[in-house]
Amino acid sequence: MASEYLSKSAIKGLSKIGDILIPGDDEFPSFSQYGGLDHVDDLVSYAPRQDIQDLGMVLSIFSFLPRTWLTFLVRKMSVAHTNNGPLGSLLRQLNMGIRGLVFSLYYAPKGDQGYTGEDPVHMVGFKLNKARE
Repeated sequence: MASEYLSKSAIKGLSKIGDILIPGDDEFPSFSQYGGLDHVDDLVSYAPRQDIQDLGMVLSIFSFLPRTWLTFLVRKMSVAHTNNGPLGSLLRQLNMGIRGLVFSLYYAPKGDQGYTGEDPVHMVGFKLNKARE
């Protein structure tokens, strides 16, 4: 998977953290199985250049961290609302940004070209209603 905005190591880090957040089960594919990474440029292209660079740096760091450390970080991010200090603020921002990106890619109705299963967005029964005229 090639990205115009993120390095190979950043994509690897996103895949690793995505599989921790969405590991998959008997019914749903994991984050990496679904292949939403193919559409990461569709999301990040709207962000300011500096934000994309910062995201790429964080994701690249994730690519080198062991899975146990990333799992620990995800746990800390998910309870950051209980920490009112500067670290809590950083973890809350990281939680919102990373989860937002991962879940947006996963629940977008377009996996990679090789994925043959049903899209997760359809599996949960989501339907977009047309606006009433």
